[in-house]
Amino acid sequence: MPKVLVVDNDPDFHHVCENCAGQTTEMGEHSFIYAQNDEAALGLIQEHTDIDLAIVSIDGGDISGMGLFKKMEGIRLRVPRVALTAGRDLAAIRKAMNEGAADFLTKPVDREDLLLTIDKVYKDCEARRAAWRNEAQLSAIKRELDIAENIQRQILPSIFPTRDELEISAHLAPAKRMSGDFYDTFDLEDDKIGLAVADVSGKGIPAAFFMAVARTLLRATAPSSPSPAVCLERVNDLLCEHEITSMFVSVFYCVVDTKSWEVTYSNGGHLPPYLVNAENAKDAIALEGGEGIILGVQEGMPFENSTCQLNEGDAIFFYTDGVTEAFDKDRNQFSEERLIDYLLENRSLSAHALSENLFAFVNDFRAGADQNDDFTSLVLKRF
Repeated sequence: MPKVLVVDNDPDFHHVCENCAGQTTEMGEHSFIYAQNDEAALGLIQEHTDIDLAIVSIDGGDISGMGLFKKMEGIRLRVPRVALTAGRDLAAIRKAMNEGAADFLTKPVDREDLLLTIDKVYKDCEARRAAWRNEAQLSAIKRELDIAENIQRQILPSIFPTRDELEISAHLAPAKRMSGDFYDTFDLEDDKIGLAVADVSGKGIPAAFFMAVARTLLRATAPSSPSPAVCLERVNDLLCEHEITSMFVSVFYCVVDTKSWEVTYSNGGHLPPYLVNAENAKDAIALEGGEGIILGVQEGMPFENSTCQLNEGDAIFFYTDGVTEAFDKDRNQFSEERLIDYLLENRSLSAHALSENLFAFVNDFRAGADQNDDFTSLVLKRF
């Protein structure tokens, strides 16, 4: 309910206020406290911390008008102020408005006019306060999103395992500020390297949280797993134990033996990567086999292993469906065919160039259309 401080020495106006006290409007029940001069007003301001609105005389005498609030020391009163005058001096009213008055009343003031003015000013002030609170909350959320976005960016590897005959590179572009896609690469025992690309259902913050859980479980499980299939089986069971409703993740995980250059892989419901063979310039081979379902749906599901050989000059291109399902403004899809054409035409590029240049290629295709999904590529190339 509006609690109004009245700074005025006119008994007639006080009488009007008394007639309004206890009246209930859409803003609630009204109450008033009174001061006849600056000193009394400052005392009430110190005593009452729940004042919602102030009506202040601007006609001089023992009351300083809007200047009253400049006399407050060590007190902060952020309430709307209404100028009250018995005259018709527009210059004085304009001066009060310039000094912070939200509205004005001219005597004689009747009961209805007083209540309407109080309600209007109070309502406007509450709307501004709500806007300030919302703005502050949005700013806080934005700061937290900035931090979360930076953390997510930093947990994805930017430095990749290196070998004399091997290059690895990756790129991720989220559709929103945070991504549900992820990639990972890490060293394993016996000169082996683990690589994974994954796509969490959905986009944005929920997918990003689930992505962090899935990536952590995969990275923690991989070193103790004898094969990619066993690793995905364990990660799937752990995700199912969390019982995160309506969230799942597709994962393609492989282990590269850099002694024999055999690649062992298992596919948890993900798009198969392409093997671009240096000797076969006419085709890019999808790495089929290694079957398994998406992770996080049903516990105890089997996964299979499959293998391929990585010869000199070969590259394996891993990706998420945000690449092939990118649309232009006419809703034409980028498609698997365009991706294969890109890979074959650019087979001689380095892993870094093959991964990075694809984004420019897809963006040219989109021609300004919105990015509708997270967009990830990972390239493994043997020299």
